[in-house]
Amino acid sequence: MIMVDKLIMQIDGATKMYGTFAAAEDINFTVKKGEIIGLVGLNGAGKSTLINMMLGFLRPSRGKIEIFGQQILPETAHLSHKNIGFATGDMSLFSNLTGKQYFAFLLRSYRSPNDKRLKELCTQFDPQMDKKIKVLSRGNKQKIALIAAFMTRPEFVILDEPSSGLDPLMQQTFLDLIREEGKRGTTIFMSSHYLKEVTDVCSRVLFMRNGKLVKDVSEKQLEGVNGKAVRVVCGHPIKPPQESEQIERHRIADGYELKFIYKDSSVKLQQWIKTLPLLVDFSVIEHDIESAFGDIYIGEDTRERHV
Repeated sequence: MIMVDKLIMQIDGATKMYGTFAAAEDINFTVKKGEIIGLVGLNGAGKSTLINMMLGFLRPSRGKIEIFGQQILPETAHLSHKNIGFATGDMSLFSNLTGKQYFAFLLRSYRSPNDKRLKELCTQFDPQMDKKIKVLSRGNKQKIALIAAFMTRPEFVILDEPSSGLDPLMQQTFLDLIREEGKRGTTIFMSSHYLKEVTDVCSRVLFMRNGKLVKDVSEKQLEGVNGKAVRVVCGHPIKPPQESEQIERHRIADGYELKFIYKDSSVKLQQWIKTLPLLVDFSVIEHDIESAFGDIYIGEDTRERHV
């Protein structure tokens, strides 16, 4: 993946208030050229509020957002949009146009006579080009929106729940597109409430909860969460194998419980289990990324939020 130090976006203390309610509060992070960043949170976490401020659709109550070195404000945001691709999971399009007419309109608007990239994307997504957009299914409308976001080869692409409405095959096509754009050096910022979706393609993942940014996880940290979650119960205390991490010990009714994450050979783990005396119970499951970061969602506020 192409990575340089050029700063694409900087967010300093961005906050959006609705009366006394903070839909997004004191958000701080930067995005460098070539990064593919995922923004994850449950519905109502504040993801769309943040993205709307990034695009200049909402004015921050305090703090500021800069893209390409220019502060983003509603009255001037359109100046940066020439270099930004955007798609959302429920995007309003020109519904009385066909897909073909809509793409032709965008090419003229961006003064881009070269439609080579458009043809490549249409081959990948196979959109319905000759029907009016208003009669298309949600999934086919989403294909149109995604193609439009990438067809002019923008330097920065912002996506809000981009795979919403896509069938599993098209979801995979979309993820393949993100990988392809990453190799080109395109900077991408995409939100989702599906952790697995973003960790498949992103070099970094931000977690939002109740309007706040609660975790910023690097690519290296993402790679480090895989392994097996092991639980054993024995009649007396035991030591975990040397390759264990995140070790927990508990005294329970059945004996002594030991939990840990194991990242070495499964054969070695099986051999270790065979040596345990007075074994009462054991379990071994995959410790994936959702398991590792699931605690972030515990206690998520379910009250109505402005997003």
